[in-house]
Amino acid sequence: MGYFFDDLKNSFDFFLRNMITISRKNYTEKGVNTEKVFNCDEQKKLYSLLKEKYDLSPLYKYNDINFLTNLYFLDIFDKYIFTEKRDVSVLDIGSKNWNYAGSEYIFFGKNADELCLNGIELDAYRLCTNLYNRYEISKFYTKEFKNTNYIAGDFMTHNRQYDYIIWFLPFITEYPHIRWGLPLKYFKPEEMLKHAFKLLNDDGELLIINQGEKEYKIQKELYRGLNISYQDIGEVTNVFSPFKNKRFCTIVKPSRAKPRT
Repeated sequence: MGYFFDDLKNSFDFFLRNMITISRKNYTEKGVNTEKVFNCDEQKKLYSLLKEKYDLSPLYKYNDINFLTNLYFLDIFDKYIFTEKRDVSVLDIGSKNWNYAGSEYIFFGKNADELCLNGIELDAYRLCTNLYNRYEISKFYTKEFKNTNYIAGDFMTHNRQYDYIIWFLPFITEYPHIRWGLPLKYFKPEEMLKHAFKLLNDDGELLIINQGEKEYKIQKELYRGLNISYQDIGEVTNVFSPFKNKRFCTIVKPSRAKPRT
């Protein structure tokens, strides 16, 4: 039977969420206290280094956890992505409530004359425990950013070209996909990877972060199955990480990769 009954329940719940988009309005957060948020000298040192390179002011409206989360992602971008393009288009796949949008805007917008930043989320109307749905929460994280759009929809129907695609924790095994309440008809790891590759400009980059060594291994098998070359970054860590499980990174550049059709 597999996940038959779980899938049936998820399909019904997903349908209702998208038909009845319930949410409280005007989500907000208290804001961070930078005098108290850091718990070690290493965090303070890295924060100072990032502050010298980037305008971190958009992050100060976030609560402590989301502030540190954005510093975590900003540090990853700073270490592994190089960009000097004047006009930059970025897509974030599976944005959830997009609480890290600030890190993407700060990094990619630093040297850009024009930045278009899009986040796309299939389950945008999922209700959180605070009775705000993801779509409503995302407004708080993006409202100050020009040309930044949270798209409620299916990535597989999204068609435009991008310079950079960011993909945190793609569903590449059925169990977490089901546990997050999604219908199995949307579980398409190989097709989604091919589609992401197709949406990249020739000189673009796709950065993927996987959770745990098992998913990391499967991710690389997907690349090999599609004959997509990739740069293996390996485990990514820093002192801001709020995550219990290990995270691993790979980067794809179309100029170096020719996928199998």
